[in-house]
Amino acid sequence: MTSESSSPPSSSSSFPFDFIENSLAVDFDILLSVILRTVIITTFVFLVIRWMHHKGTGQLSMYELIIIIGLGSAIGEPMIYIQELTVTQAFAAIIIVVALFKLIDYLVVKSKRFEKFTEEDPTLLVKDGTYIEEGFKKARVTKGEFKAHMRTNGIRDISEVEESYLEITGQISFIKRKKE
Repeated sequence: MTSESSSPPSSSSSFPFDFIENSLAVDFDILLSVILRTVIITTFVFLVIRWMHHKGTGQLSMYELIIIIGLGSAIGEPMIYIQELTVTQAFAAIIIVVALFKLIDYLVVKSKRFEKFTEEDPTLLVKDGTYIEEGFKKARVTKGEFKAHMRTNGIRDISEVEESYLEITGQISFIKRKKE
């Protein structure tokens, strides 16, 4: 056993300064890697949620859900894994996620084509008291699930429904027939 392997660790008096320096260190290769990975993963998650249709988003729009996931991860990583990600890298990831979604917001407002790509149209489930089977298949909603939504909306029978849609928020909406 050599004397080097049993030597005490470096002085603890430099702890706060070393910690601050390491937390704010900027390695541009790693920073570029964080930016590239953030863009790739955000795009991938966007496509996966788009593939899930309305049921994957709940009350949020698809890109609002992705931004929450991305920000949660970017914020959580440097809090927990001190050696893995510096604060600077986390800031870069947060800025990239927010910038991507500001860009998406801008493009949705400016381009109908981009809006059509990012946000699906509502899916028609019932028309004039008749189930639209194709709509149920597309929406991946079962009749039992649909009837549960009917009950929570105070609808006893399908004949009371003029139209029903699976909305882009993931909720099922009902337009009741006018009473004569």
